[in-house]
Amino acid sequence: MLLLQAALIVRPAIAAVLAALLMLATASAAVAGDLTPDAAYALVVRAPLARGPLPKPDELAAARTVLTAQAAREPKSARWAYALAHVANAEAEQSQAEPAATKRKEALERFEHAAQLQPGNPDYQFWLASASFDRVDDVGMLSKMSLAADGRKAFETAIALDPGHVAARVGLAQFLANAPGIAGGSLEKAKAQGNALLALPGKRGEFQGRMVLAGIAAREENWVEMSKQFTAAETAPGEGADPLGALRSHASLLLNRKKDLQAAMPVMERYVRAAPADDLTALYFDGEVKRRQGHCVDALPRYDQVIAKFAGARGSRWGAAVCREQLGRNAEARRDYEEYARRFPEDDRAKEAKAAIKRLAGS
Repeated sequence: MLLLQAALIVRPAIAAVLAALLMLATASAAVAGDLTPDAAYALVVRAPLARGPLPKPDELAAARTVLTAQAAREPKSARWAYALAHVANAEAEQSQAEPAATKRKEALERFEHAAQLQPGNPDYQFWLASASFDRVDDVGMLSKMSLAADGRKAFETAIALDPGHVAARVGLAQFLANAPGIAGGSLEKAKAQGNALLALPGKRGEFQGRMVLAGIAAREENWVEMSKQFTAAETAPGEGADPLGALRSHASLLLNRKKDLQAAMPVMERYVRAAPADDLTALYFDGEVKRRQGHCVDALPRYDQVIAKFAGARGSRWGAAVCREQLGRNAEARRDYEEYARRFPEDDRAKEAKAAIKRLAGS
């Protein structure tokens, strides 16, 4: 009797799940049926410096169906291999852990295939380089070195094919600035890429050049030069120009790298004034300014707003824990510190979080 009752309970649940899956499959098929191959291509392929939202998972699934069929019909067409690489790349960005690593591997293989089919396309080379670097954290040390070398080569190939390729110059500059010397890193060579961006006709590389040079100045702890370049970037034209991005990077480096609150505060305040009301970085900056001025009562709601929308917000979670402790809300503070230590075990402040947990254990 118990088994019969269990079956009567489980079967409707299974039926409901199957019905939901059927509806999802039907919906995906319907969406796929509405897409032409060219429309699917336009949906998934991104420009190198694009910042817009990715297609939704169901849109990606529909595009994959259409593009896979088209690639089978035209196996020697680089266009469809390239589009499928973008699908896998977007799916990786929307996944975590092993599924994300699997998608990154697929994206790299498909970008490689597209570049083999059409080696003279600089955008294909750019995305091949980007996918190579995206895979670095998924593999062992020897493979990391190989991927980094492949990525650098693809960036250089893109630039050789199109000396005005802004994104490829940015990517190469980032590699040169961050790689150790033994792997080919060089701040002077990175600066050369930044200056090359500034020299591109029509100021098309000015914003990105300013951002590259600002980042290099920060690595050299040349704070005057860094602020000069970031300030110029706020009004610079060019591909991917993003005044808020310049302000955000400027404030973050002053606050976290230089550790100069007084210098960072006016930049953060300008960011807060310029940003949309729902901008999470603006909410975090507003909270940081208030907390560091000693106003945790006003700062805490800002941090909580950020965490409610993005649970992985490291800075806001730390600020919330500190503020709750300062406000005497010790049990809540302890939970925040525990969550911080759990989510970010490799972070420099994880040890501080663990010490705070012990300190508050008796509260």
